[in-house]
Amino acid sequence: MPSTLKLITLESGVKINAVLSHPPTSSSRQPGSPTVMFLHFWGGSANTWSLVTPLVSETYPTVALDFRGWGLSTGPDERDAYSIASLADDVEGVIAALELDAVVLVGLSMGAKVAQLVAARMSVSSERTAVLRGLVLVSPAPPTPLTLPPDMREQQLHAYDNEQSAAFVASNVLTASFKSRGLPEFVVGDMLRGNKWAKEAWPAYAMAEDISGAFGSITAPVLVLAATKDVVEPLGRVQAEVCSRFWGARLEVIPGSGHLSPLDAPEAVADHLLRFLRQV
Repeated sequence: MPSTLKLITLESGVKINAVLSHPPTSSSRQPGSPTVMFLHFWGGSANTWSLVTPLVSETYPTVALDFRGWGLSTGPDERDAYSIASLADDVEGVIAALELDAVVLVGLSMGAKVAQLVAARMSVSSERTAVLRGLVLVSPAPPTPLTLPPDMREQQLHAYDNEQSAAFVASNVLTASFKSRGLPEFVVGDMLRGNKWAKEAWPAYAMAEDISGAFGSITAPVLVLAATKDVVEPLGRVQAEVCSRFWGARLEVIPGSGHLSPLDAPEAVADHLLRFLRQV
């Protein structure tokens, strides 16, 4: 479906790029359907979802964001300005700016951690006008703190330093199907384009944030997508540290996919998502 780019200036001064797509005709759209908002991984952008959103936007309006400091979005020149809480603030600001009345949040990896916090906030605040209709967590980072050994942390801090290192990580760690075929061109480009503070934030401090305290308030339906070849967030950890925290969460496993299933298996991701959307 045709997409439009909208650069949204938030109260903080941060400018967030949003890629908006809509069903081709009003008759294609499900009555009362929510807007599906896509949040990318550390190192990605709205492009991360570009193989999935055309399949979803045939029926549902979609919004894919560039987090601050990634893609076409701007970000403060401050080391501590890229926390999960700050990213969640931006997502809420975009929801308000677009005047969305009902949303389904879809987050991948770090984006799933952000989605969990936004969902928790939306579930308890009487000031927010948008209704949370559902939460989809794809290869999700857990809400609890994760502390890496010093050597692994140092590796992550430099993962996106240059084209060679970024391509290696993308092909050998984050995906399972691109070792024998070329990565989509935007993947490495997005990794390199992030500003220095956005690149540093996740391994330096954002993965260590604990956002688990608010989850008792989330009552919207939850779908969790894991992948059999995900070495970043393996199935066992997703079950133990994410699924167990949401009453009634449905877990689906995508065979043959690595961590970035929207790239490895976009049709499977879209299929699971569309079946979930028809039920919310």
